[in-house]
Amino acid sequence: MRTTRMLWVLGILLAGTMLFLAACGDDDGDDGGPTEPADGAEVPGISDTEIVLGAHTSLTGPIAAYSIIPTMASAYFDYINETEGGVNGRTITYLLEDDQYSPPLAVDLTRKLVEQDGIFAMFNALGTPNHLQVIDYLQDQGVPDMYLATGATEWVRDPAARPFAFGSNPNYTGEGLVMGKYITDNFAGGKYGVILQNDDFGIDGLAGVKLGVNDTVELVGEEPYEVTDPDLNSQVDRLRAAEADVVVIFSTPLLLANAIRHARQDLDWDVPFIISAVSMNELTALIAGDDVIEGTIGPVATFMQWQEDLPGIQRHLEILEFAGIDRSGASVLTLYAQYVAEMMVETLRRAGDNPTRAGLIEAAESLEDWTCSVCLYSVTFSPDDHDPAQTFALAEYRGGRIEITGPAYSYEGVAVADLSVDSLEEVELPEGAQP
Repeated sequence: MRTTRMLWVLGILLAGTMLFLAACGDDDGDDGGPTEPADGAEVPGISDTEIVLGAHTSLTGPIAAYSIIPTMASAYFDYINETEGGVNGRTITYLLEDDQYSPPLAVDLTRKLVEQDGIFAMFNALGTPNHLQVIDYLQDQGVPDMYLATGATEWVRDPAARPFAFGSNPNYTGEGLVMGKYITDNFAGGKYGVILQNDDFGIDGLAGVKLGVNDTVELVGEEPYEVTDPDLNSQVDRLRAAEADVVVIFSTPLLLANAIRHARQDLDWDVPFIISAVSMNELTALIAGDDVIEGTIGPVATFMQWQEDLPGIQRHLEILEFAGIDRSGASVLTLYAQYVAEMMVETLRRAGDNPTRAGLIEAAESLEDWTCSVCLYSVTFSPDDHDPAQTFALAEYRGGRIEITGPAYSYEGVAVADLSVDSLEEVELPEGAQP
């Protein structure tokens, strides 16, 4: 069963994996937020027995390998419905619309969710270029835009401009800042290079890396690529020629894994690689091979699925089985899905027995030092901070699995525009994080 699953995932990826957390451009929203219905009017998506959430996401198409995220989130809601009767007496219905990673289709499907299905809130919509086309529509309609499946700074840099949009991932600039700090601490006097997707994913990440690297480490190459490029071989070749001592890659699993394979197998180059959380998962190892990916470093925010002695992981595996998913399917991606689903359930609980859209926003902003059952660290929101994942640890591929090694850093409460190396505070790893 495990071999079949792995081949299925690999087949999807080889068909053309693209960016899970893709880029976005500038698009200033208006200042409108969720509005309340008139007294006595019905709240969209709320009945006496049901709460209806929705998302445009990619169940098929070029990033279909990430469909396990909405699948697992939906399974978690089903588990809560079955074991707890839902939230405050209402079961959760989660409507998933497959946009196939197409922005025009995302627009049509979002309108369907709002105008025909009457959702209460959007939850964990995936894909920055897609969501950029609908975020202002959602705001105009007063629809809460909860826990987006993207690390774009666009959603979280100005809560006053987008008061209903909430992130869930570490933002790319903060992620890059931690990478840069690691480079400074471990490669002083050396050289580094960066391979980046030529959009906000890579550009934001590179900006963060530069914030974290001091003048003791020399940048010898910025190597952009387009999502349509077949491989990253030429970028790797140029950084090899520039004698980089460490390489950072902001890319998706397929291209990234093949880039590291090219360095290791074709060039016999054992340079250390630091990668984005976008590819710090089992998919990358599956493509690259355990020997090739060994030693590669990247950020993580949850415990690992192989840590079965931890209560949160035990429950995670039980929920997988409840959903009919074999335990071998547990991964960084299913853990992320449970994190956001748990956060949504907690937000709905806080919204009370008579939830409204404005009340949901207030409930989200009330989360302070809240920790999910599989998370390494707590998250905090406020009216001025919609960027929750501001503390995370570095991990490493070791012997065919991802192990949390540290260090871990926090920039809790620091706005994207104010990020600097001075923003970082080194924190301890939680108990049970390491083998």
